[in-house]
Amino acid sequence: MSGTSGRTPLPQPPPTRTIVVYRNGDAFFPGRRFVLNQRQMSTFDSFLSSVTHGVEASFGAVRNVYTPREGHKILDLEKVKHGERYVAAGAERFKKLDYFQITTKKPQRKKTEMIRPVVHSRIIVSARWRKIIHEPCTINVFTNGDVLIAPIRILIPKYTLRNWEKVLAMVTEKVHLRTGAVHRLCTLEGTPLLGSAELENGQYYVAVGTERFRYLPYFHWIPAREISRDNSQG
Repeated sequence: MSGTSGRTPLPQPPPTRTIVVYRNGDAFFPGRRFVLNQRQMSTFDSFLSSVTHGVEASFGAVRNVYTPREGHKILDLEKVKHGERYVAAGAERFKKLDYFQITTKKPQRKKTEMIRPVVHSRIIVSARWRKIIHEPCTINVFTNGDVLIAPIRILIPKYTLRNWEKVLAMVTEKVHLRTGAVHRLCTLEGTPLLGSAELENGQYYVAVGTERFRYLPYFHWIPAREISRDNSQG
């Protein structure tokens, strides 16, 4: 009989997994490598939040993860296997591509695809929207539910303003919510914005994730001169 048979085995550290994640439908993104440590990433929501910051997709927050060939949805962190590849997506459906063949070399036709939005600039829109397209916008963003954190000043480039999901993704990088990605921008009264056209330069907003808007006295961070100016304009 072995002398070690009666010993209690030492607890093994949680396994570390390495995976590669692609952007859904993006034939020019070669994938981002992630190292999953169970001590730092114990839930599926924390995994989605980490992928959101890593892939920096135009659709904003990552809400779904798929297998790259068949498009099977991954719903549990335990189903994420070491050495495998996955596709990160927002609320949209899985887009079938040969993700394994994506390289860092971009075809020349990429330039023509980037020029296409210029055609839409000929559409008759409001003067306010035209101003947003051609000028950057600086906003001040509070963290939902935390009045102890000062608002973060964020300069949004004019190209980012054309896509609301990109705006939310940019705010996600600057404002760190406990619930993960930023899903909405609200006024200090709790009214959610519907898009970039409602952003006003120099204004204050609250970044909200999947949780409810918290009605708190955020205005105490705002200089008195700015509050009096808003009242005089109203």
